[in-house]
Amino acid sequence: MRGEFRTMPMFGRRERREEAFGETRKAALRAFAISDEDLSTLERVTSHARTQLLRLSDSDLETIDNGSGYRLMPLLYQRAGAARVLGHSGVPMLVTEVSNVQAAVLNLESYEGDPMLVLEGYDLLNRLTLLAELAHVPEEIGGVVTLPNETPGAPAHR
Repeated sequence: MRGEFRTMPMFGRRERREEAFGETRKAALRAFAISDEDLSTLERVTSHARTQLLRLSDSDLETIDNGSGYRLMPLLYQRAGAARVLGHSGVPMLVTEVSNVQAAVLNLESYEGDPMLVLEGYDLLNRLTLLAELAHVPEEIGGVVTLPNETPGAPAHR
């Protein structure tokens, strides 16, 4: 075997693995539209969750900001602004961000949050879970996630 080179079968798998990773990444970057009312509810829930965690938790600020959903809001407001400029009615939210909302609602409930906000949070979480089923591949304009104008799910739920 000295001086002999053989092609190893595992090297042929690299392309397939990279293709699969690319598909997984693309699937992870699916988004749906939330209404302005949903955005307002999310702002109330995450703000109160952060307040409660700051008051009652001994965690560091980074952990509190992550657990309360606080870091999600600037992204959503940026997307809301882009949606307005583009004339779209909904605010893009990534499917992967629903877990941030879930953490915020659970932490709000666990850290003595206002019972009405906890209920609003669970209602919102249920709605987001349903809307996530309608997710589309988003576009990015100037680094901001956007959706095609005809994306379903944005109208308010009254």
